[in-house]
Parts: sequence; C-alpha cells; structure tokens
Amino acid sequence: MAFGLRFSPEPSQPTTGAAGRRLTAVVILALALAACAREPFRVRPKTDPPVSAAPASVVAEADYEVRARAMRDGNALVDRFDANHLTAGMLPVYVWLDARAIPIDLKLVRFRLRDRSGQPWRQLSVRQSEKRLMKSYGIRAYSVDGYRTFRARYDGSGFPTTGGLPAGGQAEGFLFFEIPRARQGQPVGDLTLDVDIRLTGQRRITRIELPAADMVTSPSLEE
Repeated sequence: MAFGLRFSPEPSQPTTGAAGRRLTAVVILALALAACAREPFRVRPKTDPPVSAAPASVVAEADYEVRARAMRDGNALVDRFDANHLTAGMLPVYVWLDARAIPIDLKLVRFRLRDRSGQPWRQLSVRQSEKRLMKSYGIRAYSVDGYRTFRARYDGSGFPTTGGLPAGGQAEGFLFFEIPRARQGQPVGDLTLDVDIRLTGQRRITRIELPAADMVTSPSLEE
C-alpha cells in the first residue's frame, strides 16, 4: 500500500557534517525500501479459501451449467484482495461454468451484465481492473518481486478467457464490471448476467438473475 515517512529525531549527540548527512540518507533509503518491499495488494490465492457458491444463482442447460454470484460485500473483497473494488467503481462477479456433454472453447464465451433499467455495465479486463485499484488506492511504491506476486495471483483470480474446457470440466473466476455513472451512490437493484456461448456452431445465451437490491455503488474512476 502507499506509505509515508515522518521523522522527529532527538538524538542526544547529533551527527553533523557530510558523514551525518550520508547517514541520514542511508536511513531514509532503508526505511523507504522496507516500506515498499511488498506487493501492492496481498491477494489470496484463488483456492485460499475458494469462493463460496452457496448464495450463487444457478441455471442448468442440457450441455452446461452456469452459476454466478455478485460480490457485493466489501469486507469479503478486502479479505480476498486486500482492496474493495466497490469503492473503486467496480463490481466483481464470480462465475462457475461446468461443461456437461460436450467441450467448450473458452474463447467463445462472452458475458454481459445489465441492471434493472436495461443499462449495460462495461466489462473490464483483469488488467484494467488492476489499474483502477492501483489508482483508487494511490499505489505508487512497491517492489518488483512484490508486484509480480500480486500480478500472478490477481490474474489467476480472473475467469479464464483462453483454452478448452473438456466435457465434465469446470472453469471459474472473477469478472469485473464498471459501475455506470448513473448508478453512483444509488441502490443497484437486481442485475442480469447473460452468458453467450457458441457450441458446435450454434449460439446459446443463458440469462442469470443476480439479486443485489441492498448494494449501494460508489463513484467510478476516470481511466
């Protein structure tokens, strides 16, 4: 996270001259490095613990099953991501996709989120959502290794967009949606998630209702 340094030295025998200035510079550098020698956000691994599907909405089709859950609990988001997406103008939605009779090409799976007025919410890539978190929290200092750890875990939390899902397999992960300006500071109401899948040359659309009536949004950020 962002940090600040404050010094109020009251040494009994103050060091003066060039040597003293060099010592002060070394101390400041050491403290600064210690403050940023970590990842920007301490993201939990995807399975630590797994996202609970207990409150998720479920729609079962002949060839696949889709479950989805709007993550509207800011405390749960902070526990998992060390950050609250809602205050950064985003709504995370966790999705489970189970292939039944036939395999699914994940590149051909699309998601669309709409609110009760029919307004679409723009889907953000994992990278775009990461940038919004960094901007919202004012993160400017972190270690290179810490950033790599954060990126690996954060990227791994997203719903996969490539690869094939074999029959009997499951794909799961977070989708991130931008909260529209018209919904700033207002109750969201129920949402609908359309899952658009192409199977054997045919387009299939599954609609999932996501209750979120008690969630109040926060302002979104300019990119």
